[in-house]
Amino acid sequence: MASIKKRVLKNGTVKYDVTVTKRGAPRLFKSCSTMALAKAWARETERDIERGAWRGTAMAEEMTLGQLLERYSEEVLPSKRSGTDLQSRVRRVMKHNIVRLPLIALTPEQLAQFRDMRLKSTVQVGGPKGKTIRRISGQTVRHDLALIRAAIRHALREWGLVLPAGDPVQHVRLPPQSKGRERRTEGDEFERILAEARSSKSPKLAAAIEFSVETTMRRSEVCNLRWKDINFERKIARCLVTKNGDPRDAPLSARAIAVLQSLPRRDGDEGELIFGMKPGSYTQAFNRVVDRLGLENIRLHDLRHEGASRVAQKLNGNVIALAKVTGHKTLSMLQRYTHLRAEDVATLLD
Repeated sequence: MASIKKRVLKNGTVKYDVTVTKRGAPRLFKSCSTMALAKAWARETERDIERGAWRGTAMAEEMTLGQLLERYSEEVLPSKRSGTDLQSRVRRVMKHNIVRLPLIALTPEQLAQFRDMRLKSTVQVGGPKGKTIRRISGQTVRHDLALIRAAIRHALREWGLVLPAGDPVQHVRLPPQSKGRERRTEGDEFERILAEARSSKSPKLAAAIEFSVETTMRRSEVCNLRWKDINFERKIARCLVTKNGDPRDAPLSARAIAVLQSLPRRDGDEGELIFGMKPGSYTQAFNRVVDRLGLENIRLHDLRHEGASRVAQKLNGNVIALAKVTGHKTLSMLQRYTHLRAEDVATLLD
């Protein structure tokens, strides 16, 4: 049964403290601003307990957002293909005060303040020879909020989390998506990158860079390729680790095959990684090359844009064949990665 006690605070505010004691649930408390609200809450709570629909909010009251993200990072992310990158994002989000809030107190207003604060913050990019400061992009903030949303929804489904108002992230306006990058290498930039990579401490870096452009493969696809995945006779590479989880056969150009054949390999070890680098190490090695050359605003993933644009020109607009090379399943994504220069298109019109 329920009991309601009237309480007057020092500032004159009146509160009505409700206690519900009923078999099937622990003793429950709530403070309401009016007697009507107190009675309504007591009736609803007793009704939920009677029909077995009552679920407690103890987890939401005791667990902070930071604790939730830590558990999500430890138990869920290792099984995801992009888990390492997402764990790095968790560590970045953990630096902000919002992670100290109990989940029960995490409101859309609090998340909107986090969003606005992130949009105003800056990050330092570049190596020791050319560091620059730039604003955090809207896309980065979208990814931060998506991570929080994924962790909360997983806890709601799997861990017994109860939030009376549901997932708070769904009520937060996301920043607009960033404009897709159109950066390609220009002039002799690509040749300079290859030359610098050949002189680096990473013995297969230059080969990986050239292979990435020739095949348009993603970083993870390149780094996870093994010799057993290559069929030189059919001129294909079997990509088992892909972004969407579906294996695919990537066609290999004559130059891509030549790059592979130039690499050393151990006899009989078909399971050997071809390029011998983890995705993160590949990115770091590429960034060091770019930094030493003093090139601005170029990233490893831009090689995929460069490769897609080169292949598109070779295929004279055959989007079906181009999609087979890049692995894209939609024309919209294919367009985002293909950046033909006007002068290149003009040559096709002659």
